[in-house]
Amino acid sequence: MKNENNQQYGFSLVETLAIIVILTIVLLLSWNIFFQGTNYSNKAVTKNQLQQEANIIISKLNKIHLQSDSYNVQIESCKFSIEATINGSPRSPETFENDLFCISLKNVPNTVIPKKDNVNLELIIQQKNDPSTKLKIDTLLHRLKEDGTS
Repeated sequence: MKNENNQQYGFSLVETLAIIVILTIVLLLSWNIFFQGTNYSNKAVTKNQLQQEANIIISKLNKIHLQSDSYNVQIESCKFSIEATINGSPRSPETFENDLFCISLKNVPNTVIPKKDNVNLELIIQQKNDPSTKLKIDTLLHRLKEDGTS
């Protein structure tokens, strides 16, 4: 600003402090908005990964249910495995596990005979480092019986 002689221009200490305070507030708000956006994006990516993992598992379970004469389900901590018998010959067990997620099944009998049994199960996938981030899916494994009824 101008001084008494109208010769010099500059900012007073109060004006400089006001500018610094205003810039600090703007920067803090921008910083907060940026990190909230990043956090939301990370949560959305994790939910998407959980959904993709669930889709893959359900697809594999449906395939096993449709092709098998019978199968045994063994549920362990954060993983499960299925030993299937196809056309009278046992297959090697298929294990469902992931390094990032804890995968579990509920309401599944130990032995399933797909020609007789429909299986209503609950698939739960949760993040290992944040158990509050999880996905639950209720699904039905089903196939037509040999007489054409369901």
